[in-house]
Amino acid sequence: MAKIRVNATRMQLLRLKKRLVMSRRGHKLLKDKLEGLVQAFMELVQVYSRLRDRVDQELPATLNLFLLAEGISGEEAITTALEECDATLEVAVERKSVMSVGYPEVNLLGFELRPSYSTLATTSDFDQAAASLRDLFPTLLELASKEEAVIRMADEIEKTRRRVNALEYVLIPQQRAAIKEIASKLEEAERSSRARLMKVKDMLLKQEY
Repeated sequence: MAKIRVNATRMQLLRLKKRLVMSRRGHKLLKDKLEGLVQAFMELVQVYSRLRDRVDQELPATLNLFLLAEGISGEEAITTALEECDATLEVAVERKSVMSVGYPEVNLLGFELRPSYSTLATTSDFDQAAASLRDLFPTLLELASKEEAVIRMADEIEKTRRRVNALEYVLIPQQRAAIKEIASKLEEAERSSRARLMKVKDMLLKQEY
């Protein structure tokens, strides 16, 4: 561990002691923040996991319906039908913050998927697939929003953990070691000064006699 290079003076000793107090205070605040972040992160992950489980269950079934419809009606017919679907989407993006970690939350205000294609060119499988996608879309949007929040909060947790570790295992031990070294040198200097004074005093007393 690298040492803090300082001059062995009482002024420097006082400065280091003040810095140590500030470092300890900062360490406690960051540690409290880290605990709060982890707790909020775990709650967010639970919500994200529920959404992910639903999407993982329903999306493959929806895609299978599209594949089935394509197998019966043909790729060109399905592509044309998808292009002819009329969709209206209205969202609002709101900035949320958890433990000073900001992230965008997308709120679905309105969503309509109106089939305008000819039913003669497609089968009921395509109708089911379109309806399934329409029902699943709000969950997909919410999942994307929560995933962004999870990513940003995980990054902030990692940054905060590094700062906590830097204070706990590097800076604070360095400051303690520097304070101990300066105090030791000052004590040694004081002992040497007293010894010189005693020697001078003895010499003066000898001269008087």
